[in-house]
Amino acid sequence: MKTLTLTADQAAAIYDLLIEHAGASRGARSAFINVQTSRQCDEYRFMGSLGFGGKLWIDRDGWRVSAYSEDIQRRPSMRDAIDATNAALATLRARYETAGTLP
Repeated sequence: MKTLTLTADQAAAIYDLLIEHAGASRGARSAFINVQTSRQCDEYRFMGSLGFGGKLWIDRDGWRVSAYSEDIQRRPSMRDAIDATNAALATLRARYETAGTLP
């Protein structure tokens, strides 16, 4: 699976969704943008309301979040946060795709 480097605007938009839907830390936004714009990073642990296993996956096949399955079993409400975040990420990615601005 080939990964990609994001633009600053794309990284910022993604992280804003992580804050809104998955409880990512506002204080880590600039670090996320720096990492995503400086190198290819297909797996990023942001934690948030998804706990230590809260990860964002970025590749040419899509953008999505996940969490440890055992955490989801203990807290089924996590599934709602994952589904909402993934839906928002898919919508955002589709906008970039339509505009022809995906790297």
